[in-house]
Amino acid sequence: MKYFYAGIVLSTLFGCEPERKNYDLRMLPREWVRLTKTAKGLVVYNTCDSGNLLLTITHTGENSEIFLHGQQEDQEYQVLNTYQSGDTIVAVTKWKNGKEVQSFKFLPAEKEKHLGRWMTTFPTGFTSDNMFVTTEKQNHYPKVDQPCRECWGDECD
Repeated sequence: MKYFYAGIVLSTLFGCEPERKNYDLRMLPREWVRLTKTAKGLVVYNTCDSGNLLLTITHTGENSEIFLHGQQEDQEYQVLNTYQSGDTIVAVTKWKNGKEVQSFKFLPAEKEKHLGRWMTTFPTGFTSDNMFVTTEKQNHYPKVDQPCRECWGDECD
């Protein structure tokens, strides 16, 4: 009888996981701009020394890449495979200069506004979870440049 109950518990636990389906990364927009949450809402925030984080998906033949740029160092990832689980799209990648596998997860937030969350955990353990908007819709959000004095002090013009 205890095996019967254990079977019910296990089937309930494993039965709740959404089915994985192959996903064509070409279905997502190619260019994304990170949004920053402020007291007044979401803005495109450009730091004075690094700009804003941009995420670009490129396709060459059957191969795809995810490119993070606009921050301290650009990072390029080769997409190994992509699937959808529930509403989440997962791109399993490998950093172009490394061997470690790293997953990027995309969760649509507001499709009509072209918003979505991109999440990943870097090998260092740092997790990035940011709201992005497609580049074509970024003009719907205020652009805020970090005050120069915060980066360079009184040397600013």
